[in-house]
Amino acid sequence: MGNPSAVFVGLSTLDLSYAVDRYPVEDSKTRADGLFVGAGGPAANAAITHAFLSNRDTTLVTALGGHALAQPIRADLTEQGVGLWDGTPEDPARPPVSSIIVATDTGSRTIVSMDGSERDPQPPNEARYLDGSDVVLVDGHYPNLAFRAAECAPDGVPVVLDGGRWREEVHRKLLSDITIAICSESFAPPELESGDLDEVIDFLHAAGPRLVAITRGGRPIKYSTPEGRGEIPVSADAVVDTLGAGDILHGAFCHFFASGSDFPSALEQAARVATFACRFVGTREWMRHYDSR
Repeated sequence: MGNPSAVFVGLSTLDLSYAVDRYPVEDSKTRADGLFVGAGGPAANAAITHAFLSNRDTTLVTALGGHALAQPIRADLTEQGVGLWDGTPEDPARPPVSSIIVATDTGSRTIVSMDGSERDPQPPNEARYLDGSDVVLVDGHYPNLAFRAAECAPDGVPVVLDGGRWREEVHRKLLSDITIAICSESFAPPELESGDLDEVIDFLHAAGPRLVAITRGGRPIKYSTPEGRGEIPVSADAVVDTLGAGDILHGAFCHFFASGSDFPSALEQAARVATFACRFVGTREWMRHYDSR
């Protein structure tokens, strides 16, 4: 593996995703219409998306270990063209596993998962996996890995935060080293839980990130730069499955931004990729139908 063009730091899981017409009622049995088994998690899905779109070296920094359930994750990452740096290569504990039900009649998904919080691997003193990177993304799930990557990113290389939900013990410290924060509308510190997204944007700028975006599902993405604020339209047409849509958006954004697009343009292009992915079941099927032209 040569020098990576992008490094993604954070959670990888073994996903077991079942597609059904509608969500099952409690205490029932339902035959699934489809099953996906493979690598998942915010950083892993973003890395796989970047590798697909860019066809360049992509590295995932995560914690898998030596358990048998880690092997299908490793194999899938290799197949998708993602290099791996494992912070816990000898750990016998099982990796995080996510069980997912996708209701295709509404496009909604329900996830039951272990989020990896029982692990927090220590990074090496020298983060060589960052050498040659054009962009670094952290999702904050493994704090020690995230802190080191954000602190040690090469000069001039943007550090992107995938902010799903606020984690007090992580984000207060991490934000000062973040260049670009792309967060969900659920991401807010306790003092700003009123739901005012402009206040959240102000908070994020004051904490460190120069560029900020807030995703809102099928509604427009709000973004903010030193030059002003605006919105990126998002299409909610033909949605079949929203599983991993945010992760795909993050991976696509890293590709387009590192390729030279400005912040709003990279967000717009990434949003189009993510909404296209939602037309298909699972986090990979869209790749068989995607045309970048």
